[in-house]
Parts: sequence; structure tokens; C-alpha cells
Amino acid sequence: MSNVPRLLVAIDLHRDGKTLTAGSCLATDQAVELAKHIDADAGVELLHSVGPDWAGGRGQRSDIQDSAQHTLDQVADRFRAIGVAASVAISDETPWLAIVRRVIRDRIDLVFAGRRNESSQLPLGLGSVSRQLVRKCPCTVWVAKPGGDLAPRRVLAASDLSPVSERVVEYAAFVARHYRAELHVGHAFQLRAGAELEGWMGLEEFVRREREQRVRRLTEQVERAGGAPSVSLHATRAAPTKALLDWSAMLEPDLVVMGTVSRSRVHGLLVGKTALRLLGSLECSLLTVKPDDFVCPIARED
Repeated sequence: MSNVPRLLVAIDLHRDGKTLTAGSCLATDQAVELAKHIDADAGVELLHSVGPDWAGGRGQRSDIQDSAQHTLDQVADRFRAIGVAASVAISDETPWLAIVRRVIRDRIDLVFAGRRNESSQLPLGLGSVSRQLVRKCPCTVWVAKPGGDLAPRRVLAASDLSPVSERVVEYAAFVARHYRAELHVGHAFQLRAGAELEGWMGLEEFVRREREQRVRRLTEQVERAGGAPSVSLHATRAAPTKALLDWSAMLEPDLVVMGTVSRSRVHGLLVGKTALRLLGSLECSLLTVKPDDFVCPIARED
């Protein structure tokens, strides 16, 4: 994570095309900060979609697109000012679909998007674009929450000790090192149905040993990720969703990093239930990492 080859910032504008929404402002700020650490030749893409169902007349639509082009050029200048190449594109496709197709075409590694905060937002809390990106975008997605801090003070990584969680911890550790933030790595485990305890060992002792073993594996993950200035490990016997919500309430993180999981036979159509349930519950920014075997359904359709 010392160099991210290619970034895409999904720019959401107000209807006049002249100003960024609050979520896009924060997403752009965070992308600029990260872009300072990537190769200038890799570059950043800025993408805005007016959508296929825009209701204005042709002349008004053209004016809005001109305003959007000017606004995106101004945002691109922020990246160019720090020596990072930046390109601008405006699409008339459905926003999430335009983003996913651009990610596939240009092999984007990380998408920044703003979490919507308009009154029309849907019950799940992230808005339809963010939820679709978490479900279907084949790369890592960072969804910025409006009103959040540019510099995270506390980062929570959810690890299930799977291969994708190696990358989860790597991203979380990189962010924590960069901002000198606290890094918390949480792992939830449950006893297998019908698990047999060893002879004399009672349930309490069995759980204690399980927790110690998992903490050792978490420690190894953090070490492989390069560590962070302040690290705390949490291994809890609980359902993953409950554990993550409990940690979030206790720690009040600024960023939660977690993996998404594709299901066998329907790759890319579903993500893990834990990720979906958390979308509307977290009061912070969210970074989701896809597994290596993730298959984007849009790529399959095209």
C-alpha cells in the first residue's frame, strides 16, 4: 500500500453543476492526501455522471455539463498542483454503472466516493451509488462520510483471518501510519456447532485458548502489514455483525476497513451479510476490500 497505482474519484455535484456535495468534498480531500504518495505517472481520474434520466431540456443540460466540466477541471488542478496527473470525464450513464465500467476499463485500484447526506437518501444510509459500488465494483472502495475528519484519529479493521483480511489490515495499517492514528484490529469468532471440548477442559478455558490463538494470528497479520504507531487487538466470541457494531460504539472510529465476500456460484452478485448490514449502521467512513476471486457481474455482462 506504499504506492497505489491508480485512483478514481467519483464526483457528485449539486444540480447546478458548480459545487461538490459534502461527501464528495471529503472524498476529494482524502484522495488528494493519498495521491501525495503515489507515482505521478499513475494518475487520478475524476468522473461525474449526470445520469440518463436528467429532466432538463437539451440547452439546460448542455449548460449544466459545461459547469460540471469547469468544476471538475478545478478539482483536477488540485492534483496537478502536487505533481499528480489528473484526467476528467463526464458520463450520462447511471452513476454507479459509469464508475464500475471505468474501473474495469482503466484497471483502477481504489475508488473514492462520497456518502450521500441529502434528505432523499435511502434507508440503508449510504445511498444507492455507494451500496452498488460496495456490491459490484471490482476494486477497493472508500466511502467518505460527510462531516467526517480528513485525518482519521482511529481506524478499525475487521479481520476474519482469511486471505482478503490480509489486505484489509494492510490498508488499515497504511492509513494509521500515514495519519498517526490508532489502529484497532477486531476479530469475531463463534464455536462450531457440535464442537467437542478436550476432556477436562471447560467452556471458559476453551474460549480463552481460542481467543489467545486468534490474537496471535492477528498480531502476525499486523506485523506483515508493517505495523502502526498504536495497535490494539480485539478478539471476541460473538456474531460478526454484533461485534463490529459493539466495537464501533465503543471505539467511535473515523474509518472502518472490512472485506467483502463473493459467494460461490453467484460471484459478484452478493457481498457478505456483515458488510451489507453495516452499511446503514456505521456513523463513519467505510473502506471495503474485494477478495482476489471476486468476479464483477458487469464485466460478465459486457
